[in-house]
Amino acid sequence: MKNRLAIDKEFKELIPPLLEEEYRQLEQNILAKGKCLNPIILWDGIIVDGHNRFYICIEHGIEFEVEEMEFGSREEAKLWIIKNQLGRRNLTDAARIELAMSKAELLRTKARERQSRAGGDKYGNETLSSESSKVNKEPVDVRKMISKEAGVGEYNLSLYKQIKEQGSPALLEAVKIGKLKIGTAHRMLPRQIEKQLKEVDKMYEYIEKHLPLVKGEELKAQLNHRFVNLANQLHALLEMEEVV
Repeated sequence: MKNRLAIDKEFKELIPPLLEEEYRQLEQNILAKGKCLNPIILWDGIIVDGHNRFYICIEHGIEFEVEEMEFGSREEAKLWIIKNQLGRRNLTDAARIELAMSKAELLRTKARERQSRAGGDKYGNETLSSESSKVNKEPVDVRKMISKEAGVGEYNLSLYKQIKEQGSPALLEAVKIGKLKIGTAHRMLPRQIEKQLKEVDKMYEYIEKHLPLVKGEELKAQLNHRFVNLANQLHALLEMEEVV
């Protein structure tokens, strides 16, 4: 029965969730047409794409089609899910990074298993294949692969990893849903705020010692600009609840 299709938690968690307004828009589109235009994609009866369409159709009693895919393993199914999701246009940079990191981990595990069967780990921890479902002979740098897959620079990738490691769940979630940009969220990390406060101390010290002697207005304007930027950053932080 179509309404008894299996939901795999691990597969579902790979898929970045829709925002509430995005879900409601999808629901309205399906209701307006009276049918689901895109089929629910399955692997051995398990949904690998179309969870939201499935829930909406079941809730409103709307017919839908299914399409079976063939994969050699759960890992191949996961890689397909990731590749499919990376094709979405409405993903935030953070969501794309998460997908790319999941893909890298899957390929790393696949490479280790293959090397283990061959008698050793040839590539180590920092290199793996860039092919989506098969391990190549040519290793590539993991960070570059993740950056390329996610479509973000390596610098932003580094900032996001720091947010994930040091930030609160609320801050991380704000980045994932696009409420905050990666750079903005990074400046809200406790360590970064501490650096900013130290910078403020240095700026005050400089002003106290030198500003009365400055004749031109250019330096004053530059200092004022930096203070305004810092004030805006700290103001944004205060508006976040339970960020740090």
